[in-house]
Amino acid sequence: MASIEILFLALFTIAMAIAALEAEKISRAIIALALSSVGIGLIFLLLGANYAAVFEFLLYGGVLVILFMAVASFTEDKEEANV
Repeated sequence: MASIEILFLALFTIAMAIAALEAEKISRAIIALALSSVGIGLIFLLLGANYAAVFEFLLYGGVLVILFMAVASFTEDKEEANV
């Protein structure tokens, strides 16, 4: 049976994934994606998969989110450019 912590983290991860999909601004979507990755990493950590948790934190929670932030800062938003 799943513990209450894992169920809470699963709900948190699903909520952050939905928030990343529904976000209007790209920066908020990237932050929600990072929080979703942290939630998945914490689930791995609670289940005892330490290597998978470290991989999730470093690769998806860190490097990929930094890459997305760099790409988002280089792209120009058309709505903000017209103002």
